Amino acid sequence: MKTIMLFLSLTLLISFQSYSQLEFEGVIKSEFKTIQLENGEIKFYNFDTKAQTIIIYNLDNTRWKSIHIPIENNHFFEEIKMISQNTIHPDEEIEIVYTCLTYNYNAIEENPEPEHNAVQFTLNIINERGQKLLSVPNSHEIKLTSANGKTKLLIFKNGIKSFRDDNEILVYALPNKK
Repeated sequence: MKTIMLFLSLTLLISFQSYSQLEFEGVIKSEFKTIQLENGEIKFYNFDTKAQTIIIYNLDNTRWKSIHIPIENNHFFEEIKMISQNTIHPDEEIEIVYTCLTYNYNAIEENPEPEHNAVQFTLNIINERGQKLLSVPNSHEIKLTSANGKTKLLIFKNGIKSFRDDNEILVYALPNKK
């Protein structure tokens, strides 16, 4: 009986030891967002509004890359839609898809109805050197689709008069990966 109790006690102690492998590493502030790159690496990032820069960190809190986000005059940064290392372009540079917005105050005065498009979005794609690869006015949504080994980038473009009229989906073929 003592042998059984000793065996059960040791088994219980070993099982607690194996489950206590969690080790606290630190805290990431809630304004940071997490991404997983195509190669499986997990990073987190934050947008510095004053410097107009996205700062990407490794999981050990070391800075990986800082990328300046060009924002046109009278535009405001809205959000990062996607960060890609080789989905949009098959090189090792980071590409960032982000949106900006501007307010069309003349449209509000001319037509104060709520469905009128007084906020104008622009979807932008840049590489890590800040080169603009694409800019689509009146757009702020994207989707990647894959079929038969080919990937397409769909950009949803809103009509100029309102969100309800003249909507389009722009289709872009993405280059094949290396």
